[in-house]
Amino acid sequence: MARASSFREILDSFFSVQKGERLKTALLFSWLFLFICTYYVLRPIRRGMVLDGLGNEAMPLIYIGTALVTGVVVWFYSKFSYLPRKKLIGTIYGIFFVNLVAWWQAFQFESAVTAGIFWVWLDVFSIMGVTVFWMYANDLFESGSAKRLFGIIASGGGLGAVLGSSITAALVKPLGATNMLLVAAGIVAMALGIFYLLEKINTGAPAKRSAAAEFEKYDVSKFSGVIKTIISSKFLLFLTMLVCFERLTPDIVQYLYHEVLAQLATGRDAIAQLDANLERWRAIGEVLASLFLVSFVLRKFGTTFSLTSSAMAIMTGLVTFAVLGNPFVILAAFHADEAFRHAWFKAAKELTYTVTSRDVLYNVKPVIEMFFYRFSRGLAGVIIWVVTALAGFGVPGLIVVGTAIAACWAYCGWKLSQEFRRLELQQEAAKLQSSLIVNEPAIAR
Repeated sequence: MARASSFREILDSFFSVQKGERLKTALLFSWLFLFICTYYVLRPIRRGMVLDGLGNEAMPLIYIGTALVTGVVVWFYSKFSYLPRKKLIGTIYGIFFVNLVAWWQAFQFESAVTAGIFWVWLDVFSIMGVTVFWMYANDLFESGSAKRLFGIIASGGGLGAVLGSSITAALVKPLGATNMLLVAAGIVAMALGIFYLLEKINTGAPAKRSAAAEFEKYDVSKFSGVIKTIISSKFLLFLTMLVCFERLTPDIVQYLYHEVLAQLATGRDAIAQLDANLERWRAIGEVLASLFLVSFVLRKFGTTFSLTSSAMAIMTGLVTFAVLGNPFVILAAFHADEAFRHAWFKAAKELTYTVTSRDVLYNVKPVIEMFFYRFSRGLAGVIIWVVTALAGFGVPGLIVVGTAIAACWAYCGWKLSQEFRRLELQQEAAKLQSSLIVNEPAIAR
């Protein structure tokens, strides 16, 4: 009996979903599962198209293009961020579906340039789809619930990655890369249906949160107000820097990863199939980590470990590659970083938003997670071009720069964790004070 009780306690620590949270958690899990499945159907396809068509040397230019296009998209989004969330998010996902059908038609007349533009579009698709998802999840849960539930919800993304990469690995050769776009469009339509169902059953009441005064100084409906809010808040400033380094470092590693893939496979379908198989095995690990480890890691080791471990994995991988020169070290470093970021790093980063206000979620978060995130991808493109083409330092130069940026990433993760704890304590104190005020009349009677 004692063993059974102990086992039940362990399970409860992993799956502590309380009554009233189960349906929302299941639907959020399903939504993220379907969206990430779509992305992982498309990700190997675009990698094969670009490496086979334009070559890896075009990646810096593509990264810069991604930054520019995302900036325009964020500006356009800001003009409609005031809309009710049902109309706002529903419209965004509806546009995704139409876009995929249009891309399927465009690839009937494929060219190398079209493949490059598709890479840029998929970058915008992925970051916007994930950002609005977590924006919505943060609107439904407060900090305490998020610590228990975000790991479980995030595991939907890992499972989606397994299915999506498996679909592509199995179907890309018999169907062809172009027709996989229609498969992706169908999955996006299902994700949209899940969102509407979630809105239907949800009461519409956002999670109650006590926002710190630092988030309410400026009018965040304007871009200038968003920037002022970020600069005036140490929490948002370190969060923005973390997001920038989170994109810069993996893109440098991804450039090296592409070099290895191009050596191991020839032709877009072969590259896509190899990459999809690697993605699938890593994604299986992500699912297990998200289900069984994320909540445990967040509660036992806190946000500091969760926000810095991916940077430390990259630093270790780059230094090891510099010493050994084995290209498989780059494969391991790339997929270890992806696994850590998609498991506890992502959950911990989204957890930090629970101490902010709804205005931050719907106006500041998209600027941080889309504009600054993709701007950093453009900056990564510039850095790669300067180091490899202009300065001629090649791979050794990228290893040095990547290691230095990963160290900055780890530092920002540590500082952000400190700021999050400060705001979390303030939020808890405000709740306690509010409950005391509410109970005072009853005590007086």
